Amino acid sequence: MPPTMPEGEYAPVPRQGWWSRNWKWAVPLGCLGMLGSCFCFAAIAVGWGYSSFKDMGAYTDAIAEAQEDPHVRQALGGTFTPGFPSNTQVSTRNGRTHAEFTVPLDGPKADGSLHAVADKDGETWTFRTLYVQVEDGQRIDLLDTGEPSPEAPGVPPEPEEVPHELEPDDTEPPEPPARKKPGHDTDIEL
Repeated sequence: MPPTMPEGEYAPVPRQGWWSRNWKWAVPLGCLGMLGSCFCFAAIAVGWGYSSFKDMGAYTDAIAEAQEDPHVRQALGGTFTPGFPSNTQVSTRNGRTHAEFTVPLDGPKADGSLHAVADKDGETWTFRTLYVQVEDGQRIDLLDTGEPSPEAPGVPPEPEEVPHELEPDDTEPPEPPARKKPGHDTDIEL
């Protein structure tokens, strides 16, 4: 005969497992852990990309050109701090590297952005475009003499000179050349 319990006493309830007791805090904590892992991975990838881009010769050469230009220093108010590059495109094809990027510049007097397009064939970078656009609209071309471009506000564009032979005359256009009849070298038909 099986043992029986005296009347009025209850049998002990079997204890629940760990998951049944703790799922209410384990699920949100697990989701936050996975989200944090994804965020850390993305931050590491962006940081690695940024550091490798900053070490690229085109970026360092462009920043150096902007820092050495007196017109840029005057427009931005002295030394400036380059920001995080944006609109960055770097591609390599057949041993030739092409880079396009924009770097925000934070100066004490004004802010601007450095725009560059460069190609690398071998060891040196060659800039096709390199200029600083100041927030007031002034554009400083770093490939030329460094003079502000005529697009700057308050500076009228210089008129282009037209060669004298291209200017229109008030005279009538000349008559078209006469045609020769076939087989007659001396006769001219008018």
